[in-house]
Amino acid sequence: MSNPYGVLAHIYDAIGMSEFARVMTPRLIEYAQQRDWVGRRVIDLGCGTGASTRWLASHGYATTAVDTSAEMLETARRTMPTSGLSLTWEQRDIRTLGETIGQFDMALALDVLNDLNSLRDLEQTFAAVYQTLDAGKIFAFDMTTIQGLSESAAPPDQTVYDDNNLFVMTQNEFDYDRQIAGKRYHIFQRDDNLWHRLEARLTLRGYPVQAVVTLLQRTGYDVMATLTPDLAPYQVGNGSGARVIVIAVKA
Repeated sequence: MSNPYGVLAHIYDAIGMSEFARVMTPRLIEYAQQRDWVGRRVIDLGCGTGASTRWLASHGYATTAVDTSAEMLETARRTMPTSGLSLTWEQRDIRTLGETIGQFDMALALDVLNDLNSLRDLEQTFAAVYQTLDAGKIFAFDMTTIQGLSESAAPPDQTVYDDNNLFVMTQNEFDYDRQIAGKRYHIFQRDDNLWHRLEARLTLRGYPVQAVVTLLQRTGYDVMATLTPDLAPYQVGNGSGARVIVIAVKA
């Protein structure tokens, strides 16, 4: 229970948890290029099982993939070609990337930042990413909004995957006072004729979009755009929707 992504790593792709990153990565690269972004060096923060990393590396980007979970990184490595890619793996905390990780033209963080526990953690992450970017380069990330986290708690019990060898259901809850969503995964997996039962619990925190924008600006970024997943404008302050995408530029 203390290592939820270690438990989820082997089923993460199967139950669709990497799908958003897989779909959004090429769209965000295209969005940036259409606005005169030029670059080749990309850091994939919270790379998970490698959905974004896989696309970036296979399209010629010099990619550094970062995650705190050894199990996630190992799962990602197994899905990648063993040669011909400019690809580096790093097991690190994104709040404290450090100077040795290198300099980049883009930092990408998809389905990651709601895992951080506080605004202080967010600010630490923004500052750490800022140090890795060259001037004028982009930090692109998404966040599930408070509205989105609240909506994710309904229904309270949900079957998310069911076939002959794997059954996964979740118990969902939302704490309105603390703006925290809890999701407990009950996993039943068959190995030959034996069924194994595992559990994992994720805790995701919601943040007001205006507070996120303010933290970025205080750290030194210019906020280029706030967008819906369809890349339409998201109106900070009176916007609604389950997810927001932020495009920030190192000033």
